[in-house]
Amino acid sequence: MKCNLDCSYCNSGIDGGHDNSTRHPPLTDCLKTIGFMFEYVDLYMQHKPKGIRYVILNVYGGESLHHPDIVKILQTVHERYEKYKNSWHLTVTTTTNAILSKTKLQNIIPLIDEFTVSYHSENTEKQQTQFKDNLLTIAKTKARLKCVVLMHAIPKFFQKCLDMIQWLDQQGIKYLPRQLDHDIFRTDLNYNTEQVIWLDNLYTKKSYQTNPEISLDAIVDSNNNLNLASAGRACCGGRQLCQDSNYKARSFWVSNKFPDWYCSVNHFFLFVKQVNGKIYVNKDCKMNFDGEVGPIGTLERSDELLSQLRAQIDNNSRPIIQCKKSFCYCGLCAPKAKNLDTFNKIMEKYQS
Repeated sequence: MKCNLDCSYCNSGIDGGHDNSTRHPPLTDCLKTIGFMFEYVDLYMQHKPKGIRYVILNVYGGESLHHPDIVKILQTVHERYEKYKNSWHLTVTTTTNAILSKTKLQNIIPLIDEFTVSYHSENTEKQQTQFKDNLLTIAKTKARLKCVVLMHAIPKFFQKCLDMIQWLDQQGIKYLPRQLDHDIFRTDLNYNTEQVIWLDNLYTKKSYQTNPEISLDAIVDSNNNLNLASAGRACCGGRQLCQDSNYKARSFWVSNKFPDWYCSVNHFFLFVKQVNGKIYVNKDCKMNFDGEVGPIGTLERSDELLSQLRAQIDNNSRPIIQCKKSFCYCGLCAPKAKNLDTFNKIMEKYQS
């Protein structure tokens, strides 16, 4: 949870983005977690069609590359994967702010398949320069690279985001502008009309055979603010999304309210909060199998979670999440349905 930045919007989200009062998780605990995570996903992979047995390990934070033992942790990821390499494919990725020394970055690059680099417009000028230099360093390697531009609502920072997009275009670096998720009390993070129109145009361009037009009237909250975060969002990874089994029309921006819907988020996500040892199905969703918001287990008792999951899968009774959240953020892309029969039919293609 430690981070070398302190962006004003980071802790305005679902569960806080960083906490610099915490210590770095001990190396031995991190290495144990790698073993658990691989065992957990292997249970799901065994029952997926061979063509979709792909796992992405996202080394996440705070700022995970800020951890003093991050190189050893990444090396161990590759060592532990050897046991599973003939069963499923692993991509090691990281979500990073890219504010780190050149030497440390050079040591990390060979261990990462894909970098998702977040641009934060509140960076100092020195950090902005370091950010660009490190992006150019990564771009020269074999690692895949994408820059997520977090579109700040305060006009001077929104302009900085637009300037960064222009620079990324000039450098030929793939990028994804992303709206901010935030709670209803941070009205300073609500976009103005001009910014919403800019985002709407972006979403329309990135959709296929459909127009996800954002109605300004529909996103006005009770205080007459334009609260885009409470109306809908795009997928974190920039995926187009299909609705009502219409695979020909794909929207880039969709509504993010699914109360009581059945969701497959646990089939596609696992989130371990190393700093407190809690295990969740997803970093934002955090629904458990009892219809409550909370962890599905703890690292201390991870063997029990694995045994329970193994028994459920063997009995063809995989656990299902039923959403009780007001809004969906990360996990939006996981297939979901209003009724259980439709959900089970959708899931047939993802299970063997």
